[in-house]
Amino acid sequence: MKRAIVLLAWWLALLPAWSIDVSPSKNTHPNIIDDTPRKHWSLFSFRFGDPKRIEKANQVNFRNLEARLQVERNPFPLALLHDRLDSATIRLTFQVFNKGKQTYSFTFPNAQRYDFVLRDASNQPIYVWSADKEFLSIEGMSMLDPGDSLTFTDVLPVEDLDRPLSPGTYHVEMTLAGYPEVTAATSFTVVP
Repeated sequence: MKRAIVLLAWWLALLPAWSIDVSPSKNTHPNIIDDTPRKHWSLFSFRFGDPKRIEKANQVNFRNLEARLQVERNPFPLALLHDRLDSATIRLTFQVFNKGKQTYSFTFPNAQRYDFVLRDASNQPIYVWSADKEFLSIEGMSMLDPGDSLTFTDVLPVEDLDRPLSPGTYHVEMTLAGYPEVTAATSFTVVP
């Protein structure tokens, strides 16, 4: 047992001597291959170290994404505004589905992940969700695997709207922050 521990310690001491620094960000390669300098060296293949190919692989194919928006309480009864037992809110659920065969990564410059606009029947905005909000300046990323979805839910208190609701049709559009191509829209009705 003691001999095995000594051999393991000896092997671990020699391990750094056998390691080779292979970094795709360097313009060097290990001397064990040959002395010809290469722009991008990789353990796998020269083509995988190419920054243009990496950038292309990270691009989002928006045709493989499907965005859906659902409004709970449709139609929305204005009587809820006078009912003290029930909160008068509009609940929105925004989902982005990956119908493709590749995982996509979405990067965000701050803590905001989505935005939405509520419009009246004449298409005039009556509420923009991000207008009165500040977001932490922490970068973020979301990964979306094939067949999976990103889901965002928000509750909008009716009293927060810029003007009161009246009976009629309203349109809401929700967008993934920084990705205007990923948008879903729906309508809902307000009844007395």
